[in-house]
Amino acid sequence: MKKLLALLLSIVMVASFTACTNSQDNSDLKDTQDTQATTLSNEDVNAETLDTDVLEWVDFAQYNLDETAQVKNIILMIGDGMGENIIKASEIVKGDRLVMSGLPYQTHVTTYSQSVTDGLAEFTDSAASATALSTGVKTYNKYIGVDKDGNKLETICEFAKGLGMKTGLVDRHYVCHATPAGMAAHTDNRDNYPEIIKEMLASEIDVMFGGGAQHYKDIKSVQRTASKHSYKFIDNEEDLLSATSSDGRLLGLFAYANMDRASMNPSLTTMTSKALDLLDNDKGFFLMVEGSNIDVFESAQDMTSTLEQMQSFDKTVDLVLKWAEKHPGTLVLVTADHETGGVVIPENATAKDINDSCFTSGGEHTNTNVLLMAGGAQSAEICKPDLIDNTDIAKYMRSVLSKE
Repeated sequence: MKKLLALLLSIVMVASFTACTNSQDNSDLKDTQDTQATTLSNEDVNAETLDTDVLEWVDFAQYNLDETAQVKNIILMIGDGMGENIIKASEIVKGDRLVMSGLPYQTHVTTYSQSVTDGLAEFTDSAASATALSTGVKTYNKYIGVDKDGNKLETICEFAKGLGMKTGLVDRHYVCHATPAGMAAHTDNRDNYPEIIKEMLASEIDVMFGGGAQHYKDIKSVQRTASKHSYKFIDNEEDLLSATSSDGRLLGLFAYANMDRASMNPSLTTMTSKALDLLDNDKGFFLMVEGSNIDVFESAQDMTSTLEQMQSFDKTVDLVLKWAEKHPGTLVLVTADHETGGVVIPENATAKDINDSCFTSGGEHTNTNVLLMAGGAQSAEICKPDLIDNTDIAKYMRSVLSKE
């Protein structure tokens, strides 16, 4: 029944694509199958073979990642709004540790932005925090890839491409939403989605997967824009699975708006698996993977849906760590752009105590420190201090990639 519903949902989304107009939704939402799926032959590719609509906690596992190799690949995984307490809450409900908690190194990260109101620091938004994670520079809320004076900053994707590396962005919100945009674009208005995605396409990022087709006039406009920048455009799971490196740059927009349900296909795990397959090369790559809708459902103070998003994200972390174990030279960083919801866990909480009442901030962001969990190539050094800033992550990625 769940597969039938998923199939019907896919049909509805395709119909929505063809019927969409020039209207734009600029509302700010406040912020695998394993790798064998990528080897299916074209005739075997079928969404029904994946069971990506099944949400479940992935079993806890720890992986033997090579820490001594020089960094060739960086996979930055961002749980949007994923504070330390939502990780703990997830583990209480699961009854076991999350896979991300098994990474060998951890530290805490400050996330504040440059925005101040009445002498008090505002809670950071995803644009400012993504910019800090990408460029190593603090900026104002709503600013992407520019400093507080509006000057363009070098993003992590631009830095990596300057080294001859491939680059990729995978998320569940709009491809041009704040966090992926912060890895590649430059603007003082995070809501200017049509211009942001044009700039992202012009930057020649090799792989971009997510939602947000509403920011084009219609499906033909999407295809024309992608083609202009030598992208192959895809909008369904079957075409995703059959894609190969010979297709060149790839733009996948799999929903009209936000892929806000963890069960929507292709799953975050499937998109990430294919991105790894397409980006793997001798010169290395930078890949950002975002669990976008953890934040969305924390903002809605919806614990059940938040936990589903945590299931999806941790399952994708598991996939990434399996891949990294087989590919020495890969640095895996798992963190959050900020905390959302002011999640508080009752003392001696059991699974039944993890509910909507755990949210204490009215769904707002907070400046509570978040975790950085690291593993793989050269992963120990960044976590040696007990507390770092989010800008330190950007600086560290550059430092390890610059070493010969």
